[in-house]
Amino acid sequence: MKGPLVAALEIAMNEFLPPGAKVEARGGSEVIANCLSRRSTYDVLAMAYGDGLFYVSFSPRVERCGLADEILDGGAEYIVDSRGRVVRRR
Repeated sequence: MKGPLVAALEIAMNEFLPPGAKVEARGGSEVIANCLSRRSTYDVLAMAYGDGLFYVSFSPRVERCGLADEILDGGAEYIVDSRGRVVRRR
């Protein structure tokens, strides 16, 4: 990865899961919340997306925490511009 893409990844990650943040899981499961609060739980896809834009997505892999649960809405997608602004989040 080259510098601008790495910067976009860092911006998206810090917005998605800021350092020290604690995720609240639906249904109040502390085990799932702890798992989703770890950055290492997520697969990341990052790539250039047009002129000066970058696409970054995060997908949870809870099996890394020893869980068999299926998480349907635990990830996110971002478009970050070359100025470091998040222009879209989904």
